[in-house]
Amino acid sequence: NDVDHAAVTVLDRWNVAIKEKNGAEDQCTKQVKFMTNYIGVGCDAKVAYDFHTTREEKPDKFCSQFVNKLIYAREGAKDIMDRSCSDLPWHVSLEVDGKNVEIPEDAEGVIVLNIPSYMGGVDLWQNDNEHDDDFGLQSMHDKMLEVVCISGTWHLGKLQVGLSRAHRLAQGKVIRLHLHSSFPVQVDGEPWIQPPGCLEISHRGQVLYLSR
Repeated sequence: NDVDHAAVTVLDRWNVAIKEKNGAEDQCTKQVKFMTNYIGVGCDAKVAYDFHTTREEKPDKFCSQFVNKLIYAREGAKDIMDRSCSDLPWHVSLEVDGKNVEIPEDAEGVIVLNIPSYMGGVDLWQNDNEHDDDFGLQSMHDKMLEVVCISGTWHLGKLQVGLSRAHRLAQGKVIRLHLHSSFPVQVDGEPWIQPPGCLEISHRGQVLYLSR
């Protein structure tokens, strides 16, 4: 029995306060979502959003997990051609613990991570590999988040098969993603198009869960 051999693990949970512009300068909190795994802005969220809207429009086509994966791959291939998020560094800015962090010009997606598993098991932070930066190890219960960027859905595909690495940008306790125009966003797989504003991610608490 897997439950008998499972270990009790502590897992951080996070608030995502969505603040939208209310007039020329002011911002007001429109809603707060909860995050356990990750938040993505840019190309990964765009693929998830396109998949979601296609499934809403034609639910009868999504008849099996295999078909779902094919459709998801098709949406990813379309984004490789369109490169609809190639202007992300000029429309999204990143703030970590009150300090601005530069997003590389080739970035098409920014992903904030709480766990070392993304899109079915991809380890974007890669604790086990050597890195030429001073960041610490990723942990699911240290009240810290990791931020990486990817240079498009083609890069994401290479990450899934172990042929590339994500670009590590930052670690911190409070992450703010400032959106200067509407951009696709996803939180734990829930995608939407976010109007201009700010996504502020801060620690909510911790929960216990069973892990193998």
